[in-house]
Amino acid sequence: MKLFSFSKIFWLTGILLVFSSCFKDLDTVPTDKDELTSAAVYEDPANYKKVLARLYSGLAVTGQQGPAGQPDISGIDEGFGQYLRMYWYLQELSTDEAVIGWNDATIQDFHKQNWSSDDGFIYACYSRIFYQVAICNEFLRETTDAKLDSRNVDAGLRSDIKTYRAEARFLRALSYYHALDLFRNVPFVTEEDEVGAFFPKQISAADLYTWLENEIKAFEPDMAAPRSNEYGRADQAAAWMLLSKLYLNAEVYVGKNAYTDAVTYSKKVIDSGYELEPNFANLFLADNNKSKEIIFPITFDGVHTRTYGGMTFLVHAPVGGSMSASDFGLDGGWGGIRTTSAIVNKYPAAGSGGSIIVAANQGNTGYPVVNVPGDFQGWDPALTTTVLSSPNSDDKYEGYFWLNAGAMFKFALGSWDTNWGDTGADGTLDAGGDNITVAEDGFYKINVDLGALTYTILKTDWGLIGSATADGWDSDQNMTYDATDNTWNITTTLVAGEVKFRANDAWDLNYGDDGADAILNEGGANIAIPENGLYAIKLYLDSPDHTYSIEKMATESDTRNQFYTNGQNLEIADISQFTDGYAVAKYKNVTSTGAPGSDQTFVDTDFPMFRLADAYLMYAEAVLRGGAGGDQATALQYINDLRTRAYNGPTGNISSADLTLDFILDERARELLWEGHRRTDLVRYGQFTNGTYLWPWKGGVAAGSAVDECRDVYPIPSQDLNANNNLKQNGTGCY
Repeated sequence: MKLFSFSKIFWLTGILLVFSSCFKDLDTVPTDKDELTSAAVYEDPANYKKVLARLYSGLAVTGQQGPAGQPDISGIDEGFGQYLRMYWYLQELSTDEAVIGWNDATIQDFHKQNWSSDDGFIYACYSRIFYQVAICNEFLRETTDAKLDSRNVDAGLRSDIKTYRAEARFLRALSYYHALDLFRNVPFVTEEDEVGAFFPKQISAADLYTWLENEIKAFEPDMAAPRSNEYGRADQAAAWMLLSKLYLNAEVYVGKNAYTDAVTYSKKVIDSGYELEPNFANLFLADNNKSKEIIFPITFDGVHTRTYGGMTFLVHAPVGGSMSASDFGLDGGWGGIRTTSAIVNKYPAAGSGGSIIVAANQGNTGYPVVNVPGDFQGWDPALTTTVLSSPNSDDKYEGYFWLNAGAMFKFALGSWDTNWGDTGADGTLDAGGDNITVAEDGFYKINVDLGALTYTILKTDWGLIGSATADGWDSDQNMTYDATDNTWNITTTLVAGEVKFRANDAWDLNYGDDGADAILNEGGANIAIPENGLYAIKLYLDSPDHTYSIEKMATESDTRNQFYTNGQNLEIADISQFTDGYAVAKYKNVTSTGAPGSDQTFVDTDFPMFRLADAYLMYAEAVLRGGAGGDQATALQYINDLRTRAYNGPTGNISSADLTLDFILDERARELLWEGHRRTDLVRYGQFTNGTYLWPWKGGVAAGSAVDECRDVYPIPSQDLNANNNLKQNGTGCY
């Protein structure tokens, strides 16, 4: 969710035009009263924070208007030329984690690992990185002590500006880190360079690494303490995460073993007060701003930060085929990105070979019924499929079904000749009375007594409780409603014991099984769970007799396995076909309560650039690579903490013998899928380009093939090489 609001600020004429054709002229006369010129922007004390917000927003939006119009950079389409979208393309489409079905320009070259220095997508990413550097430099130039003295800035604001400057330096360091990781030897400019038209010199990867290390350590003390800053703004833990990443990859970047430093700084992050999100899926929803795990997000808001890149892209583009866009809080899917079988196969096949402990029992389907015609399914009683049943044939009827807020209905006996509504909304049935309605979405239990002419409506949420569950008889394990088959479901680890189903975390309405025949009885006997294990349980309340099923799953279930498979082929015969390759249902524009985001086109979901789980994984890898100051027992505990969350219990935990570097690489793929880490990880492991690890269509071959290892680094775009004689190309033999 968006944190800052900011006026439209046209930047000072002094913003360094680092690349001759990349950036538009920023010395613009405003036509909007809310737009501030370079002459006035820093005169107002309130604008310092607004400009800081603009620096953060450079990771999310593409211009002064959004989603398009008044772009920051000319010559680049704002939809695909957004910072996160371009970074994601380069980090994910070139790996086993993602393919894209579109045929825009050279986009298919990424998965083929066959790009050139003329590639427009690479140029867009490169330009975004250095535009971000440029605006951070300009903020730092305008907030020196000398500039603040000239404006008579008071001591209180100066204290805030000191923190703002540290955050601007963090944002610049983040972009320079991306430049180092993607391109290695790049142009280099700081606030110390004079403003004007000149060609930046190229810095070596070794010197940029050293500058980043010293720079982060220099500004880190001036940043807010961990978890003390406003959401969306970086704190010291974000700086430590950036150092951890720099050190973990130092051997690749500069041939330096810095794993001890990686252990040190990842441990500082782990001990900083951030906490693992209990529910993995909540990290990727429209209210993920509530999570205590996300250390540094790129924030988005469906109303205020509109872009066709960023999370709008990452939520829309994976939705297609038979997927329901509304389930993702969207007005439609874009049918673009999927994953490969190489990634799918890293997850256990949940439920394969399971054994049925209790099979659902259809029971008696011949009870007398009363129809429930309504606007949610049709007003013809004779065609209405939703009915209430009378198990005792005593004019007392009951049934469960889902109703949306505002739904209207009545009760009828086969036709409108005999029907009841409620005139006065007092719970009393009136022949031919007014329509009955509900105030909110929910799964409702409806009881009708035609003898007494009364009815009740109860909204229910269902849970599993008992000695077999993690919390025993003290609290429920929440079940999830599945509208597809009208069931309540849970997959959870149980121990030998007993369970029951109950509604609304209370004993007023609960079901057991008196006859051990899978027919549920209100207030009935406890249901036996014969042994420890992972169980998939379904509750069927759509019609009396109510029933349930229990399956003991033979294979562990990793809840991070969020693939959509209905109508999708595991293997990819044709990348252009969305149904080839499993879809990834990870990112959604709905909240943890199921409510849609504020807009169905532009999403509220934030991108978790840094989160605590990554620090756990970095610590474990650095220890295994020989980093001092840590230990394998702690590393194992951190990995099992992640897997306990993923498996809803200890069934997925590993032993010390399982904790290998190869396991860590696969675990990073499972935990951090589509979070922008995969290319960096594969390069660090020496598996990005060579033949030690192949995936479908790597190198443009269906079975996968090796490519030249010089493609571990992206090329300096030819546009910048042609404009700046100080630059030399990266990637010997490739570009």
